[in-house]
Amino acid sequence: MPLIAIDQEGGRVARLREGLAPMPSMMAVGAADDLDLARRLGEQMAHDLRRIGANLDFAPVLDLAIDRGSTVIGTRAFGDNPERVADLAGAFASGMGRRGIVPTFKHFPGHGSTAVDSHVSLPTISLPTTLLHVRDLGPFCDLLPHARAAMVAHVVVESVDAEHPATLSEAVMKSLLRESCSFNGVAFTDDLEMGALARFGTIPQRAAAAIRAGADCALICERLEDALPAAREIAATIARGEMREWRLREAGMRMRMLRATLSAPIALEAPGPFPDVGATIAARAVTRVRGTPRARADESALVRFGVAGDLGPAALGALEAPALHPEDPGSVERVLDALASSGRRPVLLSYRTHLDAAARSAIRLIVERFPESIFVSTMEPFDIEAVPFVEHAICCYGDDALHLHACAAAIFSGAPTNGKLPVSLARG
Repeated sequence: MPLIAIDQEGGRVARLREGLAPMPSMMAVGAADDLDLARRLGEQMAHDLRRIGANLDFAPVLDLAIDRGSTVIGTRAFGDNPERVADLAGAFASGMGRRGIVPTFKHFPGHGSTAVDSHVSLPTISLPTTLLHVRDLGPFCDLLPHARAAMVAHVVVESVDAEHPATLSEAVMKSLLRESCSFNGVAFTDDLEMGALARFGTIPQRAAAAIRAGADCALICERLEDALPAAREIAATIARGEMREWRLREAGMRMRMLRATLSAPIALEAPGPFPDVGATIAARAVTRVRGTPRARADESALVRFGVAGDLGPAALGALEAPALHPEDPGSVERVLDALASSGRRPVLLSYRTHLDAAARSAIRLIVERFPESIFVSTMEPFDIEAVPFVEHAICCYGDDALHLHACAAAIFSGAPTNGKLPVSLARG
């Protein structure tokens, strides 16, 4: 059976949406903190993927949400606690497997300790070996011994191989992946076209180097015209004596063993087992961090900091403040004047303002003028950590309709806010 793979994580990484049950971010799963819900989510996602013919998914993410500056991982992570991430990801993967989709744990050996986006440039993980093993590698070592597939990241693990990214490093593949984590399944590379590998030759050369290092499948996700040249380069590498033929045979054996376990598609119209689980998780995830983030919609004014989405029926009656451009003092003054004249309570909708000094300055000005402002972190809770002067704060772990509707229901309709922070925040 052919392997049909897709990169469908849920949240903001979802290649397909139309006709599929809505999927929350994995950080929302972490905030909901319910293993049974995580399993059901995996089952529903697998069901939808089987309907469209896929049999392997490049999910779940085992990276930890550690570096505050990271935008490449963020809400894709379940949280920052290795044990809880392993538990939740394991439950999610179990649900996927139960419905016939092979989960692929990624991005080995962890992408959460760096802010550098490997789509753009090459990250380096500079951690002591002990910390790497007990923290970043923890979820992988828990789950990989019985896994059928894993994806290796384009990150340099300085303590193991300071010269090569993990995808091209025999030392990382052997000592960390195969030995430390006891992994015997198929090792996929991340996409070889990513900017992190720009200085490591052509795409065919990268593919050959990855197979030589210990990968079993080299992913070329966009430039299909490089696929056949990559196969020729792998053969040429063996012919030149730069790679032993047994390495290719080993990779082929692992791929054949994986393909023997794949499941056939199911009917497109087959009803899903848990179609509402995404909405349930999004609602359970909403987290009150400080104060009393409750208000009447018809007494509130929405101030948007990079959040464009609709808040749904619970927000009907809320006033939209003028568009805010934090770097423009005139724009900030216009918003302040509009809020003052409206007599309404500001609800500040924040998208990663912890990375934007101008936005944080504007937030401070609004909160100084209107101390009862409600602050909403729509992505990682790190925005709340960056504004300790805000008295009322809530977070929802996504800026799409699924998460925003759940958050609006909590603020304006009194829905529960019992989510647990999936990451540790510094006290203000």
